[in-house]
Amino acid sequence: MVGGWDAGRAMVAMASKSRLLTQTEAERRAAMKVVGWQALITLATAGLAAMIGGARAGGSALLGGTVAMAATLVLIVGLFRHRDGTPAARVAWGFFVGWGLKVALTIGLLYVAFRSRNVVPVALLAGYAATFAAYWLAPRGPVSIWR
Repeated sequence: MVGGWDAGRAMVAMASKSRLLTQTEAERRAAMKVVGWQALITLATAGLAAMIGGARAGGSALLGGTVAMAATLVLIVGLFRHRDGTPAARVAWGFFVGWGLKVALTIGLLYVAFRSRNVVPVALLAGYAATFAAYWLAPRGPVSIWR
């Protein structure tokens, strides 16, 4: 006990309020941060596009960012659908299936978006491309295992 404070009890109290995440849970949480950054970037890009080119341009940029977020979510689901201890081959298969679905979804959604008469193509592509910055802006470093 130091100065009336018991460090051991404090550590037990802190540990009881949080729990350790598995490595997969921690990595899934880190991947979802990328989607969160993509959402922020999409909103900022849509706002800027709306100020520059009007409501149609803003909506198009929002649509482009949404396509990228949907594709990223599909990959995350494909990659992190397995529990810890799953054989590496099965996890790798999940990655490739998720990646293939991501590419197919992206192509399909962009095709549908470009077929629309109300879309502003440059703004749509700007919204889509701007979300790539999320991969650099999402916090880097070791993945925290504390909830």
